[in-house]
Amino acid sequence: MISYFFNALSFFRPVFSRNSSRLIFCMVIIGFIGANEMIGITSFCRFQELNADFYHTLLHFFRSEAWSAAMLVS
Repeated sequence: MISYFFNALSFFRPVFSRNSSRLIFCMVIIGFIGANEMIGITSFCRFQELNADFYHTLLHFFRSEAWSAAMLVS
């Protein structure tokens, strides 16, 4: 199932300047789909059973200049 989402989201590859940013984007989308609560980034971490260090990685992702929301919708 994870590989299905990864392939479906490969369409967004040109939006991201770094591969790691694209992978985190895929994790965020999977978090939106699967998390049973939406209280923020913590929900993604709980759903995917990520450690506390990755919480800060997700915070950085949303503030990163490695991608643009305008490019996602165009």
